[in-house]
Amino acid sequence: MISINSKDELSLYNLEGKWNDYVAVQKEVIAVLRGEIFFGQGDILNVKTNMVIRLTARGIKETLGNGTRFQYLPKDVKVQKIVTLRYLPLMIQNADLVEDEVENYHGEVSNRFAYFRSQVMIDGKVYGVRIVICKKVGSNHFYIHHVDIEKALNYSAHP
Repeated sequence: MISINSKDELSLYNLEGKWNDYVAVQKEVIAVLRGEIFFGQGDILNVKTNMVIRLTARGIKETLGNGTRFQYLPKDVKVQKIVTLRYLPLMIQNADLVEDEVENYHGEVSNRFAYFRSQVMIDGKVYGVRIVICKKVGSNHFYIHHVDIEKALNYSAHP
């Protein structure tokens, strides 16, 4: 299980005073990830399904986006999302598939979704992580992730 120290992880980002400005958070996080060649790691193979998944800046922007995805979340949930981002490749690689070929409720008929689950330990507490993958013709892209302590041991596929 991946173990994360949130204080150490947050020290990588300059987020003080930016927590409610999702665009500023996106820019800061993506700049740090680009500096670490996060997006240049290539596609990630989920070893349990052989599904190949690509991490993109667009997926990170989506997970830190407007609306219920980030802006209106409590600060502790924002912290959980951010501190797990750099570990997404490892989580995706070893995640369990919960549901596949889920219809796109956003209206784009050609895309389907796959829901994976993983677990991480943040500051000594186990959290469930739901990873949503947008399945497109030709490639699968990371779309968004949710972190939830209450459902860590019995994590549901749906929000």
